[in-house]
Amino acid sequence: MSKSNDLSVFLATYGPSFARTAYLLTGDADKARELAGKALVAACRRWSAIRYHRPADAVLRELYRRFLGATGARLPAPDGHPLAGLAPRTRAAVVVTLHDGLSLPHAATVTGLWVGALDDELRRARTHLRSSHPDLFTTPSDLPTTPVAPRPPDTASPWTLSDAPDTASSPWTLGTAAPPPSAFPETFPETFPETPGHQDAPAEDRVLRAVLLDLAAEMPHTDLTATVLNRVATRRRVRASVWTFATVGLTGTLVAMLAAGLSAVADNVNEAMARRSQSPGGPGYEIPGPLPTALPDPVGFAYPGYCRDSDVDAHDPLPCGQWVLTTRSGTEWRLPDARAGYDAATGAYMPLALSQDGHRLVYQNPQGRFLVHDLPTGVVKEIDATAGDGEARLGSSPDGRYFSLSFGGSGAGAVLDFSTGTTRTVRGQGVEILALDDDGTSVVSERRDTTDVPGHASVSTLRLDGGRTRTRGFRIDPALVEHGAALAPDGHSLALVTADDELVTMDARTGRVAGPRTRLDEDDLEVVRVERWLSRDKVLVRLWDLEDVYLTEVDVRTGEATVFDDSATEWIDYSDPLGALAE
Repeated sequence: MSKSNDLSVFLATYGPSFARTAYLLTGDADKARELAGKALVAACRRWSAIRYHRPADAVLRELYRRFLGATGARLPAPDGHPLAGLAPRTRAAVVVTLHDGLSLPHAATVTGLWVGALDDELRRARTHLRSSHPDLFTTPSDLPTTPVAPRPPDTASPWTLSDAPDTASSPWTLGTAAPPPSAFPETFPETFPETPGHQDAPAEDRVLRAVLLDLAAEMPHTDLTATVLNRVATRRRVRASVWTFATVGLTGTLVAMLAAGLSAVADNVNEAMARRSQSPGGPGYEIPGPLPTALPDPVGFAYPGYCRDSDVDAHDPLPCGQWVLTTRSGTEWRLPDARAGYDAATGAYMPLALSQDGHRLVYQNPQGRFLVHDLPTGVVKEIDATAGDGEARLGSSPDGRYFSLSFGGSGAGAVLDFSTGTTRTVRGQGVEILALDDDGTSVVSERRDTTDVPGHASVSTLRLDGGRTRTRGFRIDPALVEHGAALAPDGHSLALVTADDELVTMDARTGRVAGPRTRLDEDDLEVVRVERWLSRDKVLVRLWDLEDVYLTEVDVRTGEATVFDDSATEWIDYSDPLGALAE
């Protein structure tokens, strides 16, 4: 599949702006490029999910998370840099509100800090800057009454464009990168219409914003497009005619946005990506019909739909944005009563999992309940559990009788026995249910931070819970379960991927690793997850090369890895739930 043209436009047009934000945070041009690049790569790997759902927020969230997640030490800054003396949290609060132009509630969703904490950090920043840099502050009468002269073109910022040239005579075309930011001269307005808070902001904050814009302009122009595209590629499941139609409309909206002189990157980029053609689908594309009462045909995989004419509420999506179930025969049906897609507010993906025979699925409905649906009969049963704070993780036993629910190490987990309708609670600290056996045995990981284990910031304990087998557990490196796990038909052999991208088998009762180690990162492939056991000797693993997804089967006796040949699942993407495979 081809790379996304609108991703190229997004990167070429707004990449320098993210680099300037990173520069204010780090105080160093090289570190700013590195921070912005990593944030863009991390966010844009999910481009198909975020492109219509506030993509700037997704990038800023990654950028601030990485900055604040670094060491607590104060980061270096050039001599005289006003932000050099501010702690990382304080510096982040200043940059996100005054430079990025976000309101406190919006800034809280991007930085992960509470609104009250951001307000406290801003007060600390003002106090510190008044003491260390009194020259920055002027009285209201000293503020300029007319816009400042335009800055040099090579430091223009598309976040604060107010005098963009008319590009109607030479619109951007498909396959052509957006004009560099230098094509759009920038002026600094006296007021800040992008957020209500700036219109009535204290005079000193308006002055500080002007100072930050000047400091950000010191960052050399940085085009990260090629760097990011070399590491990120997206796949599209829609027909070429639909994709071309959508891309043309998106390119036009980006041009219109620049010409209109909008400011505040997060709101404006998100608006541009959301303003699409007013038709629900292009030529040749039809939204699948709703799931019938009974569906005997097994489901091979599922994927979230997309909408071009309206924002998608992941908690209650429109028909165009609902989950699409693709059966083994190639028929597609949409799942109306389920959350689907990417939640821009939390950064979480709405969960769904399929049983290995493709006849049952588990999902979260718009009311927040977790349901298991038996497709051939239409029977639906609920997992009786309270939602945790983390992202929901769903799973199924190989025979589709048991279904698991955990929240990424946050709170307790739960296992539903579909035959009886009863739910068993899996208790512990930081519980994550990695795999299920056909007798209801669950492989449970409990993760905790530690300061008393040399060489480890956190450790995980692995144990078997429920069913016929229970173990007290043993300690493992958390990285060993980063890509999930699969339990063999024997009920105790566990397939895992090491930090060195090697597939290994471990006895879940003792923790002993046996058999050959198979390298999975050949040909620049990256591990997505361990899927399932295909037989007593073969394990299915999902890999990708940042563009295409591959299913690979590994023989745990010989260590040999071969491509899994199943044409019906050829179109699966990075995170599409997998159901029935070819027999």
